[in-house]
Amino acid sequence: MKKILVTGAGAMGSGIAYLVARYLTAAEVYLCDPSKEQLERAVENFRKWDIKDSLKENCEPKKIADNVKYLTSVRELPDSSIDLMIEAASENLEIKKKIFIEYDRLASAEALISSNTSSLPLTQLAQLISINKRPNVLGLHFFNPPRVMQLIEIITTPDTSAVALQRARELATQLGKTSVVCKDSPGFITSRLGIVLLNEAIFALQEGLATAEEIDTAIKLGYNHPMGPLKLADFIGLDVVFAVTQTLYENFQDPKYRPSILLRKMVEAGHLGRKTGRGFFTYDKSE
Repeated sequence: MKKILVTGAGAMGSGIAYLVARYLTAAEVYLCDPSKEQLERAVENFRKWDIKDSLKENCEPKKIADNVKYLTSVRELPDSSIDLMIEAASENLEIKKKIFIEYDRLASAEALISSNTSSLPLTQLAQLISINKRPNVLGLHFFNPPRVMQLIEIITTPDTSAVALQRARELATQLGKTSVVCKDSPGFITSRLGIVLLNEAIFALQEGLATAEEIDTAIKLGYNHPMGPLKLADFIGLDVVFAVTQTLYENFQDPKYRPSILLRKMVEAGHLGRKTGRGFFTYDKSE
């Protein structure tokens, strides 16, 4: 893959761009986001992560920040010969649809077109891609932070070809990740199963069953989880957790997926977890 485009420079998009730039050193990597502030933050993070990872690998920093090319619009691309497109914008179907319309305009017949969505219907996004290109559409669901988490969940639509799936699995291996394959269904494997635990932990806190610390400690030590569900929800972002629960509830119409009132109120108040400094726990935003 000679040219790779990542759209969205938030926590996930910038992490994915860093990852592909670090491991696919022969490729040109473009990171696109309409916010210059987001792109500037990505540059800062790339430099910080580069130092950390180079120390671990006992090598010189790879100057990732200097090697990635930054765009505020895909129209700034020097040409349209992109081999891999990864949409990593916020978990909003309408935003993702707009990006996929741009991807259809840019993509060659061979380009791999993907979304990092954690719950939204990939088949709907694929319908925005020309019919001859749809076999190359799939989901590449990375986990936060992408440079650390070992899993990539690959999601296939009814049109995804065996060739595209094989290319995606090879990409995961090149990035040092383990991949699992899942058919397109709301929440896929990980969000569908994981969100029930997070949401139920919030219900338990809402009901006064125990404190946030006690709920997290019980799950960490009782089930050998590395992080409690409430702290994990803070880490993911409570707005994202809420969006995923809403998606699952709307699609399955099953009350086990309904978001708790406490979660809704936290999002309305702007207490979104680590990224805002306050969620179920408090955080130093400078960290």
